[in-house]
Amino acid sequence: MPNKTGLTVVLLALLAAPLPAGADAIGDNNICYSKFATADYEGAIGYCTSAIDSGELSDPDLIAALINRGVAYKSTGKYELAIEDYTRALRIAPKDALLYQNRANALREMGDYDAALEDIQKSIDLDPKSAGAWYVRGAIAEGRGDPNGARKYFMTALSLDPENKVYRDKILGRGSR
Repeated sequence: MPNKTGLTVVLLALLAAPLPAGADAIGDNNICYSKFATADYEGAIGYCTSAIDSGELSDPDLIAALINRGVAYKSTGKYELAIEDYTRALRIAPKDALLYQNRANALREMGDYDAALEDIQKSIDLDPKSAGAWYVRGAIAEGRGDPNGARKYFMTALSLDPENKVYRDKILGRGSR
């Protein structure tokens, strides 16, 4: 059995050992997600940026970091930066319906309804059972001044996710966006 000094030296050596490549980036990505999940959007942006800029993330982890940072940007009103992140992620995963949905929603927030409509249609084509995509489609119709079309799309969203209170409230006229 090693003496206390020997054990201390072994522990210190283990603590001082370099982390495997990507460990810091993965850690930053995980912290980004936790910040995002608690609505600390500025913190999420910082940690996501660190993870993304490291160049050490695998494609799936990079996509997750870009999505999280994009949503954080959108939540802070930085729509152009959100769109840049979604576009970058789409270059890696061009058949990802959620990325098109997120980008469409950011474009809608900016008032670019034509581009938003194009993206949300791609999302729906890729995943026609996505209640969220139909909801965004309704929000786009609403933004374009088409309340009947909006209601139809909100109803589709609710039919796909009947327990969703946001969708139900929107149809009943109690939702804001």
